[in-house]
Amino acid sequence: MRQQSIHESNVITIPITVLKLSVLVSVFSGFVQCHRTSFLPLQNRRNMFLRKNNLREPKQQEKSSFRKNEASTIKKYLANILHQRGGGIEDSKRDKKGFEKLKKDIIPEPYFELAESNKISLRRGVILVDSFCPYHGKYLDRMAREAYGCAVVNVLSNYLTGYLYFARGVTEHISMRIPEEGDVKQWTQEIPFGIAGIICESDSGLADAEKLGDKLGLAPHRHDGFNEARRNKFLMNKCVAEHGLRVVRQKMCSTLTDAVNFATELGVCNLKSDDDKYESNKAGCSLENSDNDNMEKINSGLLGRASNISHELSPIGKYCVIKPFRGVASDDVYFCPNIDAVEDAFEKVHGSVVFGSTTGGERHESVLVQEFAVGTEYAVDIVSKAGEHKCAVLWRYDKRPVNGATFVYFATEVVDAHTPNGQVICEYAKKALDALGVNWGISHTEIIVDKDGPRLVEVNCRQHNTDFAPLTTACMGYNALDMLLSAYLGDEPELPEDTADMRQNWSDTPDLPVSRTFGAIVHLVCHVEGIINKVHEEVIEEIESLPSVMAMEVYPDFSLGNKVEKTINIRSDSGWVHLINTDEEQFQRDYNRIVELMPLMFSVSE
Repeated sequence: MRQQSIHESNVITIPITVLKLSVLVSVFSGFVQCHRTSFLPLQNRRNMFLRKNNLREPKQQEKSSFRKNEASTIKKYLANILHQRGGGIEDSKRDKKGFEKLKKDIIPEPYFELAESNKISLRRGVILVDSFCPYHGKYLDRMAREAYGCAVVNVLSNYLTGYLYFARGVTEHISMRIPEEGDVKQWTQEIPFGIAGIICESDSGLADAEKLGDKLGLAPHRHDGFNEARRNKFLMNKCVAEHGLRVVRQKMCSTLTDAVNFATELGVCNLKSDDDKYESNKAGCSLENSDNDNMEKINSGLLGRASNISHELSPIGKYCVIKPFRGVASDDVYFCPNIDAVEDAFEKVHGSVVFGSTTGGERHESVLVQEFAVGTEYAVDIVSKAGEHKCAVLWRYDKRPVNGATFVYFATEVVDAHTPNGQVICEYAKKALDALGVNWGISHTEIIVDKDGPRLVEVNCRQHNTDFAPLTTACMGYNALDMLLSAYLGDEPELPEDTADMRQNWSDTPDLPVSRTFGAIVHLVCHVEGIINKVHEEVIEEIESLPSVMAMEVYPDFSLGNKVEKTINIRSDSGWVHLINTDEEQFQRDYNRIVELMPLMFSVSE
């Protein structure tokens, strides 16, 4: 999925009103919001469909009348700043000593918001760290207050606090930062309710959120405490392996010689890139489906059958992956088919800034070299409550070679988790969470499956970074965000009776999801680079008119006059499409047509 940074949440959502009533009732329950775009006049079509089927717009609760320290105002102000383009912390020339002095002079304060006074539950609330995305943190913020009548405390991680100062030059947010050890007691005393849990939206804030839970004494009953292995990819695989699970071979290499030697040990050959040609779109191995012949029809995945199953190894040699031990969104992750590529990748990663560094001063002194895992890639979104893990959705990736890149996301498809294959994958993911000591919260685990079973890619202790809730709600009837709030707040006494239909019941949620329709997130791959001189509206209109298309977004960066690059990773795609259909053949046809239309969306000049 497109790993959207905390300052990239401008959204143009285009809901398509062509679904069956049973699907739309779920979709229109508070998730899909229509915004005007320059492409298509779809709001009128949606209103007509709602009237025709006697549907109403989702009921919106009144906003809270109480804002401690004007939390809502400062959040909107900071969100606007984050949406603007700017450099990173490492590029800043601002005085680091001045920043430390500001933090010393400005005491952190808890910025919290309450629900309406007559629906308030002052017993408990949740802490949200770096919650700015409208379909993640902001949704949780609103639903906690409206559906559960609970309070929300908003705090900023150390990284985001530093980013706003060094990269954007603002200081108004500094009192909103996570309290340090000496400030925790006073900070806590200003909160008039207990804390039920901590939820962090950003990758960069995960460590701070874990440390804050320790400082507040929430572990182990409402929090998992601090564990660096939940973010350090080397320690993560080491920990999982120590608990008896299959993982890739790996090594932290501090010198180029170490990296080359280990890559050679893995079977990587010393060949020029042009000499190592291989076919990357042939079907390969996956878990067997022979047990399913006599079962009722199941959804084990339709899209990309010839492309996201194992990429056939070269007959000449094997491959490895070079990456930082800490990262996000495939940043600085390199697929290396030969020793030349290993050397190039090592030089790029070694000495680079560590992701989440609060001042940009921490650099990678070692580089992670891992065996390349061959197989089908899946992702499992899980919500955990006191050690009970429930799978919210099982995804299968369709990745293809394009634009000179080996693996580019084309689709993330919902597949059934109750099948023999799905059960094996989900059970592996749950055991990986147990190995890492994850008992609370939401997680997104990526796994490669071959003929011998699953192997870990990585565990992310945060939500799937895309607008998944409308799609999964339509496919399964619920979503991971509502499950997350249910895990933390569902047992609270005296919950508002008039919002009971807005809440997900934890005990009623199955351990493994079963999809009631075919669904997928399609990633719009840009095939051109240069200055956009024409956006082909007729192509976009054809995409949105396809029967399976529920919603789509073309990112604002891909507008007339903007400079764009070809899609080579999850950060550089041009938008997304949500596909839903109960008709298997139509679902497949619409996906194939979108893939055909992707190269025709934009024209550019050099």
